[in-house]
Amino acid sequence: MTVQKPYKPEEYKSLIENNFSEIWFQFLYFEVMRSRDCVRFMRNNPNGYLILQVISWHHGLVLLSENKNQDRKNFVKSWEASAKSKKKPDKKLTYSLVSELTGLSIETIRRQVKKLINDGWVSYTKKEGITYMPNIDKAKEMTENLNPKEIDRFVNLLSNIDKIRFR
Repeated sequence: MTVQKPYKPEEYKSLIENNFSEIWFQFLYFEVMRSRDCVRFMRNNPNGYLILQVISWHHGLVLLSENKNQDRKNFVKSWEASAKSKKKPDKKLTYSLVSELTGLSIETIRRQVKKLINDGWVSYTKKEGITYMPNIDKAKEMTENLNPKEIDRFVNLLSNIDKIRFR
């Protein structure tokens, strides 16, 4: 079995440009299906999904800075344990930053964060900003129901790109 060396960024760019329609539509299919699953997960609230995605990304970066390179099993343990933790992240997540990252108005962010608080996903104080603090059932729902679907879809995307790359 021959082992393929990793591509350099310019080689990936060339691969995509030379196979644009095939790769791009595989990527868009991944994005559309993931977005659909996430919107359903958030009970048909696309703004809530987009905002929770940014909050989750921020939370993931915080966990990653504390525990580098964890496998999925250990990362999920860290993720779920953080739902019980009272420790607050060093980096504050503000309405303004979420607005900048999502393209939604600050007032929309405020309304949606209030809903996320009521639904048991986040907490908010002026001092600490928006903090991912789900109740344990919400954390498990994300890691046990939504995340495995995302992984399967991502594996499928990468597999399709590899088929194009190695033909």
